[in-house]
Amino acid sequence: MSAAITETRPAIASSRVSEDVGARPSVLHLITSFEIGGTERQAVELLKRLDPERYDVRLAVIRNEGPFYSEIESRFPDVPEFPLTSFYNANAIRQLIRLRRLMKRERIDILHTHDFYSGLIGAAAARLAGVRVVAAQRHLKLSDRRVHQAGMRVIHRLAHRILVNSEAIRERILKDDHSLQEKIVIVRNGVHQAPVSRAQAREVLSRELGTDEAAKLIGIAARLQPVKGHRFFLEAAASVLREQPDAHFVLVGDGPLRPVIEKHATNLGIADRVHLLGDRTDVAQLISAFDLLVLSSLHEGLPNAVMEAMAARVPVVATAVGGTKELISDGETGYLAAPGDSTALADRILFALRDPNSANVVEASSARIANTFGMDRMVESVGRLYDELMKR
Repeated sequence: MSAAITETRPAIASSRVSEDVGARPSVLHLITSFEIGGTERQAVELLKRLDPERYDVRLAVIRNEGPFYSEIESRFPDVPEFPLTSFYNANAIRQLIRLRRLMKRERIDILHTHDFYSGLIGAAAARLAGVRVVAAQRHLKLSDRRVHQAGMRVIHRLAHRILVNSEAIRERILKDDHSLQEKIVIVRNGVHQAPVSRAQAREVLSRELGTDEAAKLIGIAARLQPVKGHRFFLEAAASVLREQPDAHFVLVGDGPLRPVIEKHATNLGIADRVHLLGDRTDVAQLISAFDLLVLSSLHEGLPNAVMEAMAARVPVVATAVGGTKELISDGETGYLAAPGDSTALADRILFALRDPNSANVVEASSARIANTFGMDRMVESVGRLYDELMKR
């Protein structure tokens, strides 16, 4: 759904509970889309939980696409769109002007952007409108492209606060520009620990895959793109199958590398043991069905899939990169392997499957999530950030 922006009052998505908005800060959230991803999941969970008695929460998007929107549609029924085709044409200027006008007209106090594209156009428009900016960054780096690196520097300079979810991201930003130290605020992702029956989830997934109940299900939940290291996951799978012939490898997520991954599995001779499920909205349930979750990323911020597995008492093998090292202590709350090394990854997968101490590891990992990454803690931390900005 979308709402046209006119020179009168637009139908901006809002969580208003009364006409008296003067006592509450007006916070506009801007996100690129509601496609399946960790950034989008965290944004939706935050929008669900921000107290409308405390904040006048609004919502706008670059494009209103993706399944996650249905979870908040009743609260934000009409969402203005600011479609971008490029940052280098007249349309980008037009959308920036429209966004500035909306913020001025709606008397927005704070703009909270959730990703790169919303951050770049949003921070520029907010500064022109005299609006405070919170720019979230949940990735260690967007890409190696110079245009993305330059764009992130612009966002950092324009933002009043840079919200990151891990110490690793904070250190990466400060390595490039130490003067940003006072702007950066760490708010770790929240994990919603919904009750899921592992036995039931396992039965459902086994039936979908056509696997035996006794088969070992080893999964990865990540977008199919180079940084996620699926190549090393498949090569490790081929090694694991030589010692664990009842294993099946489940890939949750989609992306541009799907044909490459399918071909690589065929070339390795393991295509019959590799299951590509594509994008799914039941990721938490799928993870609960795994015997082991693997993350083979070359770099990471703070991966939601790892936290969801830890919360569900599913053991995790992950590469020792970025914020993952803040979640997992090797042999204590999970198992770590060197990035870009399929042999090391296979070794840790086999060790995790056979570790006699596995029950203690998953108990410790579940406790770590419950104590440090609760959803209520995340929402309250963001609220305190809004309050602090309003006092300045």
